[in-house]
Amino acid sequence: MSRKVYIFLFVVTLVNLCILLSILFLARRDGLSSGVGIFQVAQAAETNRDASLRRTSIVKAAEKISPAVVNIGAIRTAYVRRLDPTFQDFFNPFILYPYKEKMPFLGSGFTLNSDGQVLTNFHVIEGAEKVIVTLPDGREMDADVLDADRVVDVALLKIKNAKNLPYVKMGDSDDIMIGEPVIALGNPFGNLIDDPHPTVTAGVISAKNRSFNPDPDNMRVYTNMIQTDASINPGNSGGPLVNVNGEVIGINTFIMSRSGGSHGIGFAIPINRARAVVDEIMKHGRIRPLWRDFDCVNMTPYLMRVLKAPDQSGAVVRRMERSGAAEECGLKVGDIIRRANDREVRDSSDFLAYFSALQVGDVFNLEVLRDGKTVKLKYVVREYKP
Repeated sequence: MSRKVYIFLFVVTLVNLCILLSILFLARRDGLSSGVGIFQVAQAAETNRDASLRRTSIVKAAEKISPAVVNIGAIRTAYVRRLDPTFQDFFNPFILYPYKEKMPFLGSGFTLNSDGQVLTNFHVIEGAEKVIVTLPDGREMDADVLDADRVVDVALLKIKNAKNLPYVKMGDSDDIMIGEPVIALGNPFGNLIDDPHPTVTAGVISAKNRSFNPDPDNMRVYTNMIQTDASINPGNSGGPLVNVNGEVIGINTFIMSRSGGSHGIGFAIPINRARAVVDEIMKHGRIRPLWRDFDCVNMTPYLMRVLKAPDQSGAVVRRMERSGAAEECGLKVGDIIRRANDREVRDSSDFLAYFSALQVGDVFNLEVLRDGKTVKLKYVVREYKP
């Protein structure tokens, strides 16, 4: 090998050595010397990749909706019975008297727009003398009740002097799928703890179109409810049920439990139904009263024989007003209403409860038994104008 070749190889080796020393110097200056830097870079890349994998659609939806979830405190007056110490020596322990006491009740809600309109359950603010809304950033603000549908169990509030608030995006509850993942959010603590941000529970839609026969002692009617196994804890009533796109599809309302704890059977009011209540209030400034232009009675053994009914189920039309919606749709005295909006009508109480849950302009699909034949009618609800 010639001398020139040796010189060439020596120069190349020297240049490579200089480059290597430069790299090590720069790495040492940045705190990444002796191979530690390469390890740390690799570790950082792995951490970023792991964080990216953990940032699921559930996490993104929670981050998107949480700033709009609020706590609702309703101040009410409760009547309790306490012993009057003045008469303790004479009548102990029999003299008791009513005593007024201010009691805070906690629930959840969510803002619908930047001006501070808040949607929640009616039972959260029922009987409230004052409503206080706590935002996720800890601010407490007074709110007015614009109106509420007591039967549907939906209330619309307005935070006083609110502006530029984060708000939710509403989805389509008619488009939900059984088995799709959802999250339930609520803000049950408010300022009771240092961190007023909402809590999040995850699950799936277990079922849809769940309806519950009305309770005679409670005129609330829950139809076409969304069933979920996402935990709805105490104080979460009124909070949003959200899909993985960060869209509100329901209002968390109640659970079924013998112990009072969550057993994975929770129910939410479909957002499309709640949206109809909001639209009614926004358009007319109130919930317009319904005009029911006919009366119903329970089926009796006597009516069963006269009307030749197969059994005692249903509500019998007893009286109708002229030129009303009932006459227009073809309803007649003596008709036996057996189904209303695809729900069984057991008696007149069922029918009245279903009717009370409607809005002005809704179509009430009725199935009546007339002369032994089933007749289908479309009753359009009108506004009551005294």
